[in-house]
Amino acid sequence: MVLDAWILGAPLKVMRREDHPYQETDLATLGRHEVVLTRLQPSGPSPGCRIFLDGHAIFAPGDAGPGASWFDLCRELGYEPSRHWDWDPALILFQQVVPALAAGWHEPPLALDALGVPEGVICLATLRQAFANAVAELRRDSTGPVTDKVVETFEWLPLRAVVFHDDGQQPLDFEGQGTACGRVSLWLGIHRDRAVVLESETLDSHRCWQPETPATQRPVGPEAFLTAAGLDPIPPKGFRTAFRQALDQLCTGLEPLVEAYRRTYPVGIPWQRDTGDRLRGRTIVEIRTGPPTRLVLDDGTELTLETVPVPTWETRGI
Repeated sequence: MVLDAWILGAPLKVMRREDHPYQETDLATLGRHEVVLTRLQPSGPSPGCRIFLDGHAIFAPGDAGPGASWFDLCRELGYEPSRHWDWDPALILFQQVVPALAAGWHEPPLALDALGVPEGVICLATLRQAFANAVAELRRDSTGPVTDKVVETFEWLPLRAVVFHDDGQQPLDFEGQGTACGRVSLWLGIHRDRAVVLESETLDSHRCWQPETPATQRPVGPEAFLTAAGLDPIPPKGFRTAFRQALDQLCTGLEPLVEAYRRTYPVGIPWQRDTGDRLRGRTIVEIRTGPPTRLVLDDGTELTLETVPVPTWETRGI
């Protein structure tokens, strides 16, 4: 496990390890919780595994993602989808926790796909790879310098985070089938402070994607994407039309996977919390004198203190 990439607010401590061929089991603590990883007898060249949290199974081979209690634990320990881009609960489990627990296991290694997750798991890495493949397809179908510029823009703006702004529940239509719902944001960018967002609302059972910026949450033009990609912000003639066409192709092709990804997220656990929920219960660990003065919380959040003096009439009685 790469410690400088660890984002949860508690360390993973391996407490006991039983290391026998095809019977490996590891017990670890994560904050106040117990995590157990058990190797399964392999039916093929590589074995699978089962994962338990506080005595309850949260993953077995064939599952599309971890159980609800793991998502709840990640939320408890500070995970935020729009702040910890490049990560989601499934990636934290399979690319950080599992490798740390299975470090002393015998050969053969666990059965993981090219993305570093078990076969059949749908996670943020799955969507990032699908987006990269769609951009590569745009490159193959490019017809001239204008479309080349559009493709170059998206090549410099990889998909980094997917944020759903509701609890992930699928409403049912009159036939009892799940339908697309709620708002979803696709965050693109090289640096988080220069990210751009593709925001979507469900309209008449289909999605309408709108380019925005995280800071303003207002619609922006293609120039903002060029700037975020580090390219010349002045678009060539015909760029806007080609950009819109490419954007529609990318988002339309990604929609089925976005909805499949949503269904892996447990109902009742919100993806996006407001500022009050996010800051409640946090501890101030550092004060950085200004101007402006900043408070650093135990999860890394920085808050700026207002230094505007209170008018004298507000401090007096009636």
